[in-house]
Amino acid sequence: MKKITILVSVLMSMTAQVNATVLTKTSTPLERLETQDNACKAEAASLMESQLIISEIFSGQSGDDLTVDWFEIENTGTTAYVQAVDGDLYYDDESADASTADIITGITQIAPGESAIVLLTDVTTDVDAFIAVWGAVVDLTGIEIGMSDGAGLGAGGDAVNIWLGDPTASEPIATGSYPDTDANDGQSFDVTLNAFSVEGNSNHAVVTTDLGGDGTVPNIGSPGNVAPVLIDGIQLIVSEIFSGQTGDDLTVDWFEIENTGTTAYVQAVDGDLYYDDESADATTADVISGITEIAPGKTAIVLITDTTADVDAFVAVWSPVIDLTGVSIGISDGAGLGAGGDAVNIWLGDPTASEPLAMGAYPDTDANDGQTYDITLDAFSVEGNANGAVTTNALGGDDNVPNIGSPGNGLPVETIQVQFDGAFTSVSEDGTSVDVTLLISDVPAEDTTVDVVLKSGGTAVANSDFTFAATQTVTFPAGSAASQTVTVPIVDNNEDGSDVFFVLGLDNVTNGDTGIQDTYVVYVLDDDTVVPAGDATQLDASYLPSYLVSDGGTAEITTYDPLTETLFVVNNTAIEVLDFSDPTNISSIATVDITTIGAGAQSVAVNNGILAIAIANFDETQPGFVAFSDTSGNEEPVVVQVGVLPDMLTFSPDGTKLLVANEGQPSADYSIDPEGTVSIIDVSGGLFDIDQTDVTNVTFNAFDGMEADLNANGIRVFGPNATASQDFEPEYIAVSGDSETAYVVLQENNAYAIIDITTATVTDVISFGLKDHSLPENSLDTSDESDFVFNAAWPIKGMYMPDAITLYTVAGVDYLVTANEGDVREYDGYIEEAKVDDAAYVLDPTAFSDINVLELATNLGEIVVSAASGDVDNDGDFDEIHVFGGRSFSIFEAATGSLVYDSANDFEVITAADPVYGPIFNASNSNNNLKNRSDNKGPEPEGVIVQEIDGEQYAFVLLERVGGVMIYNVTDPATPVFLQYLNNRSAVEGGDETGDLGPEGIIYISPEENSLSKGLIVIANEVSATLSVIELNADVLGLDEVITTASVFTLHPNPATDTVYFSKQGSYTIYDVMGRVVLTTPEVASVNVSTLNTGTYIVTDTNGNSQKLIVK
Repeated sequence: MKKITILVSVLMSMTAQVNATVLTKTSTPLERLETQDNACKAEAASLMESQLIISEIFSGQSGDDLTVDWFEIENTGTTAYVQAVDGDLYYDDESADASTADIITGITQIAPGESAIVLLTDVTTDVDAFIAVWGAVVDLTGIEIGMSDGAGLGAGGDAVNIWLGDPTASEPIATGSYPDTDANDGQSFDVTLNAFSVEGNSNHAVVTTDLGGDGTVPNIGSPGNVAPVLIDGIQLIVSEIFSGQTGDDLTVDWFEIENTGTTAYVQAVDGDLYYDDESADATTADVISGITEIAPGKTAIVLITDTTADVDAFVAVWSPVIDLTGVSIGISDGAGLGAGGDAVNIWLGDPTASEPLAMGAYPDTDANDGQTYDITLDAFSVEGNANGAVTTNALGGDDNVPNIGSPGNGLPVETIQVQFDGAFTSVSEDGTSVDVTLLISDVPAEDTTVDVVLKSGGTAVANSDFTFAATQTVTFPAGSAASQTVTVPIVDNNEDGSDVFFVLGLDNVTNGDTGIQDTYVVYVLDDDTVVPAGDATQLDASYLPSYLVSDGGTAEITTYDPLTETLFVVNNTAIEVLDFSDPTNISSIATVDITTIGAGAQSVAVNNGILAIAIANFDETQPGFVAFSDTSGNEEPVVVQVGVLPDMLTFSPDGTKLLVANEGQPSADYSIDPEGTVSIIDVSGGLFDIDQTDVTNVTFNAFDGMEADLNANGIRVFGPNATASQDFEPEYIAVSGDSETAYVVLQENNAYAIIDITTATVTDVISFGLKDHSLPENSLDTSDESDFVFNAAWPIKGMYMPDAITLYTVAGVDYLVTANEGDVREYDGYIEEAKVDDAAYVLDPTAFSDINVLELATNLGEIVVSAASGDVDNDGDFDEIHVFGGRSFSIFEAATGSLVYDSANDFEVITAADPVYGPIFNASNSNNNLKNRSDNKGPEPEGVIVQEIDGEQYAFVLLERVGGVMIYNVTDPATPVFLQYLNNRSAVEGGDETGDLGPEGIIYISPEENSLSKGLIVIANEVSATLSVIELNADVLGLDEVITTASVFTLHPNPATDTVYFSKQGSYTIYDVMGRVVLTTPEVASVNVSTLNTGTYIVTDTNGNSQKLIVK
């Protein structure tokens, strides 16, 4: 008998859409097969020279199917499968259950390279129905169509398994699977292409003329992989589609029709062509005009427009790069094509009296901006593909990208192109000159010349910053492709000014054309920048060892209880309780889970033994909570309800009130927008006196209806359909020293509210105003597209938008100190963020000149801006560019909002010049990439405190992104002095980010309140979940404090378990942390405390001196 070998096909899918099973069997050597007739048939299943694979699967469609489910078997081997010799085939679905597998009947032979179709049915009339549907569009001559009464195939993804011979005695010889068909209704899954079938694919997929489902959806597939049925020898397919690009399109949407038949399409003879999109609506299909003939093997282009000028624009874009000779270009005023995926349907003749002749579909284009979809290749076009795709010279869209495609499948146009060797360069002001290199694309047959010209739009001044006297003509001599150089002298000066730039362009090319890179920017870096010198001796700040709060957690906000020497740190859903009795050796005491109350901890504060925790509701659009406890954790917490999303809380200086900023953020879809409020909680009665009646919620309802006036005064109210009270989002609170006035940051609104605490009313809302970055002192680096710091003035305005604020008083005047972070609203239902080069972000040409230069990615093109403000005259374009944050800290007169001081460009100048951290200038807290945040808020000031030390006032400002703390002496609010910048993270550019990352919260601990007897700064770092501890070596106990301490009694041992001894005999009273008297002792030198509960107590003498006592 015949020796046969079966090889099982292996189809591997990298996208997990197709899973193929590789099944092998052991067998006896071929020599033994010749003498083993009884075993020959069984061994044939593992030694057959045919190779049967599952090549295509159709699992039906939604609604009424045109045919039953079916699949295709292809023989990719070298010998025919013959049922009479090799045995029967059997089928089952993905269960691959041999016991339920069904025989396949009606297939007697599959020749090498041929296919057979298996219908999942036992009704022979279903074969006739299949032929009726597919025979109209596919030549099924010679294709065997069998049946199997097996399990139907599911739309959610399934598989086909086939066996050769008894399935209970063997394994499947082939498996083919397919994914969920929901988004591809009516399309077969081509296993060999690992994709749903689209018309014109490499396996000749076609569209049925019959419609199924709800009566509007054809089937698409390639049963038998044979050529389509021709209409009078004409076979038109949709072969390429361009659906536009993000932003300004270079051309209108277009598609390509190819004649793959043997006879020309002639409009005068065959009738008009019509077009519609994926709706395939014959009643709205539009005639295609301008195409009179498409010869066999040729193509035509259809522009979706009714404007003939668009044809000229198309030719202007594509003809410089591809030969359009002989390619007809028609137009149709039909539906435009969507970027999210769409389809093209074309009819021959009256569409209301016929079915579409051809259909071509394409997927979402988001990741392939500017590229056509080549249906014949089942892929987005890339330069040099099998159809000769080319790249346009012209650039379009938001991202200034070319188009890539092969309209007409013509040959690329070979032209000599001249361009710069890059987009930009930088040169130091003292660099003498800069060389600008020009390239030519090929060896010219004759001299090629080009003028290098100075273009407008730069900030550098000719003859003051550089010398470029006149247009310079550059010649590329015939026979040489060598590059050419233009040298531009740079003028040095001794002024501390902004970095500047100038722009060169190419013009008047002879014997050639300009290439894509026809603009060149030279950035001149000022070498006279004055970096604040600092004075580290004033506080002599240095780092102590950091402490990891939670591996994998966070450390957002921290507070300190001096009575128990304990730190409390917000760690998402918990409060970490830390022993700070030795600041050099912090240790954990406990982790307190707050999810029994709410979703997560937002903030924490301590005063006089009372711990307060702000807690968000599990539904963050509903009121949140504040939990109160004693700092020793001995008492059950008291919980009260406050406003929506309590974000920050603080005790008033007199300790009688707790104020809570309830942010009231909207839901993700912006369907719910709660009001922002401030809760004032009376805590004057101590922990056990607090209940819900002590909570007063201060609202902003009085400002509802005043939204237009608020916006006119620089107070941003812009949420979708929001009232002022909904739009105001309280972020942070500072309280006056007399505890009568609260100042509340409304960050997104770039404003702050003033609240009368006594009457619990909002008395005013004041805008922080805008920072003018066109001033040299307010320069900033705005792009992450270059590898050098370019600290320049630009025509943009910064919205201060502080996060944290604090208050201090000088000469009886209250001042607010702000960390100008900036914040953008970004929700599923509303996104405020835009970029200058976005198509929808249109600059007013009367307010801005040379907009194309501003929109360069290395200038302002990629900086994050607000689309919610800046249109001053409400005419739809932007008269001002508003960026987020001020990249600084500021001092405002609290009562009036008058700006007294701003640190201008200090933070970026200081960090750029820092010998350690300069290499990661404007890096983020999640990477060590140079300039990563230059286009989005820069160093991002986050937290700030002001502390009086030895009669001087000092500000400590956190930088959330690059990290670290800036220290200034702010004793004179008008003239603060920079002292130190400290950071404690890794600083290898491009390396791993380690150390203290994402500083968020900051506190000061006085020398009297810690065992080191030095002033300490403790910083909570959100990203690294660490605490930074900085000791102020110049902030120690002074002489007066030492004398006072000498007159105060001491006690030991402390902590104690029984007897405590006093340094001097006297009368003492012992209080618990709630202020309750627990023990009095007349004229004693010691006291027994064994009867007291474990915890922290305060011992006072008759002179009012006190000491903390810990009982264990």
